[in-house]
Amino acid sequence: MSGKNNLSKTIRAIGSAISLLLLMALFSCRPSVRVASSDTVGDTLRLRYARNLQMIQYDGYMEAIVRNPWDTTHILRRYILLQGGECPKDFAREATLVTTPLRRAAVFTSVHCALLEELGCTDAIGGICELQYIHLPFVHRGVANGTIADLGNGMNPNVERIMQLQPDALLPTPFENSGGYGRMERIGIPIVECADYMEPSPLARAEWIRFYGRLFGRNAEADSLFQTIEQRYRSLCHQAETADHRPRMICEIPQSGYWYLPGGQSTMGQLYRDAGADYLFSDLPGAGSTSLSVERVLDRALTAEVWLMKHSGLLTREQVFRDYPALRHIPAQTWFCNIAENNYYEETPFHPERLLANIVHILHPELELEDVPTYFVPME
Repeated sequence: MSGKNNLSKTIRAIGSAISLLLLMALFSCRPSVRVASSDTVGDTLRLRYARNLQMIQYDGYMEAIVRNPWDTTHILRRYILLQGGECPKDFAREATLVTTPLRRAAVFTSVHCALLEELGCTDAIGGICELQYIHLPFVHRGVANGTIADLGNGMNPNVERIMQLQPDALLPTPFENSGGYGRMERIGIPIVECADYMEPSPLARAEWIRFYGRLFGRNAEADSLFQTIEQRYRSLCHQAETADHRPRMICEIPQSGYWYLPGGQSTMGQLYRDAGADYLFSDLPGAGSTSLSVERVLDRALTAEVWLMKHSGLLTREQVFRDYPALRHIPAQTWFCNIAENNYYEETPFHPERLLANIVHILHPELELEDVPTYFVPME
């Protein structure tokens, strides 16, 4: 019996390998396209904030250029978004051909799933990654009924499931020095890198809505949505500027002995500045976060008036102080965001005006803002 079982397993393994090879051969017919040079002139879409994205409209297709955010002298990816016309033959540069609108896409993050829901493109989401971190009901329903495939870990997705899904494109998040996408790059499916999170300001990231709208055939809806976001954000900035006082503010809580704080040039650093805060660590360099010792943070935090905390699950001041007793001396009023109970990460990247309204309301209650989202609430 043992010999028969081993033989059966071997036969199944060989069959799976043959199926995988056949699928790879099928998808290898979708290569990147190299196009030849010409004097064709297109209309460049005016982007007011985005620094790592350029879009040029031609007759029947669009060229989208994504700058490498970690080395801005180079291009990360160049795309030809084919919009019903013939494949262009008049460019002297290599590009990835993407036929739009996308009818079925593998969307790797909850942030982009939420945006596509708002644009009315949920039917185009064929697969997702990191299901455990997605709070969107339509995604969980889709996975449960089989209309959306669970592709597993976003850093190492299940390539066999991707190939069975046969998506029009993959939408992963790029990271510096990641080494590429491995097997995903060899199956011939266009990879559209979602580098929006590396933009230098909240509105710059939100402006990528216009790019995603063109991928899914929602040009007008995307442009209108961004215009609404921009107007509300700029209006809130103006209101915050009228406040008489800029409260001293800190954010986040220590983790494993370190305090990770956004730099002054990061999107959050700018949002705090736009909200009229005196962010006590605005001098931290870089567009990302910096890890500091608790002692170093405490040295400034003892003058803070407002403290914004985020955590997955309920948290009390006593729980924070139990792990770090010295934090009891921080006099700030504390505001808490339970990211397990709201859509903070799904909504705020492409709706910075919602988060800005919440923080302006916290810092400047005298402005009496209306229709304020409540990501952060007073801590118990």
